[in-house]
Amino acid sequence: MRQPPPEVRASWPAPNFTNPETRGPALVTVELLALSISSIFLGMRLYVRTRVVRSNLDWDDWLMIAGAIFGVGVTVCVVLASSKYGWDLHIWDLTVAKMVASRQVSFAGQNLYCTAGSLVRISIFTSYLRLAPPGSLFRRLTFVGIAASALTNFAFVVALLAECRPFNSYWNLSRYPIDCYNETPMLLAYSAIAALLDLFVWVLPLPTLYHLSLPLSQRLALVTLFGFGLVVVIASCIRIYWCYYVLEETYDVTWYGFHLWIWTAVEVQLGIICGCVPWLKVLFRLWRTGETVIGTSGRGSQTNGQRATATIGSKRGTAVRMDTLGGKGESIDLERSSAGGVSETELCRPTHWA
Repeated sequence: MRQPPPEVRASWPAPNFTNPETRGPALVTVELLALSISSIFLGMRLYVRTRVVRSNLDWDDWLMIAGAIFGVGVTVCVVLASSKYGWDLHIWDLTVAKMVASRQVSFAGQNLYCTAGSLVRISIFTSYLRLAPPGSLFRRLTFVGIAASALTNFAFVVALLAECRPFNSYWNLSRYPIDCYNETPMLLAYSAIAALLDLFVWVLPLPTLYHLSLPLSQRLALVTLFGFGLVVVIASCIRIYWCYYVLEETYDVTWYGFHLWIWTAVEVQLGIICGCVPWLKVLFRLWRTGETVIGTSGRGSQTNGQRATATIGSKRGTAVRMDTLGGKGESIDLERSSAGGVSETELCRPTHWA
């Protein structure tokens, strides 16, 4: 945290520790609402996987659950920061005890935010492996995204722990001089890399989805579903602006950090929501048409190492052959369900990025 020069301190009003000006409950309301919505979307995703498709949870599901747990930690830090530790007050209205606590919760929140965002991105990249044919450019780029997300998270956490010597100097304001590096380059660099990774997550599957062997309307619908990731990119960019403003443009960091805290937690929750949206296509179609869905996406049901799924529900009583996801053209026969034949394939073998 930058120390304000004497002339800036002299311009501050007298501290008000009894009835200070506050930001109100807006931050807590937004954070709890975002957490509730993301939890609902995650719950619906897990319901589709376990009850509708009737398959075991896979790596991308467990990674998303882990990301959601860390996301809860981010929200808890935001709520504590706003309601107890002065991140809704002007900096001059904070007691020394609140200043120390606010720095501690900031330290914890940054670590949780970084890990939560990385796990969500890795979960989405892992789900792309179902679409990526073996040996394709799409598959190689997906592994690049996984590695970049993991390494960025590791590097940021290490850098944050090494920022001050000892690291508790980050919040121990009684130590003078404070032996800490300038945190601005590190935080802005990580924010920019995170935004680029969010953009990569959004753009990577679009060519493959658009070139699927499906009617144009269905391809556009899939592109739209996966395209919800654009809102995460927008949230990341807004967070970069507030990160720069809080670090470089103001010394009233707790008052203007209000905006940074909002976009920090909202970005994580939006990532979880967008990572779950593509799975809800099956659920919404079931509610609309009453179809029955069977899946062969469990671990013991694979062809050429890749998974196949299909929706069943047509009244014609016929079967269909569907290319395996990421396979090399092999097909499988899907038996009739009690409701009849096959209405459409969920996903077909990609023909792009080969």
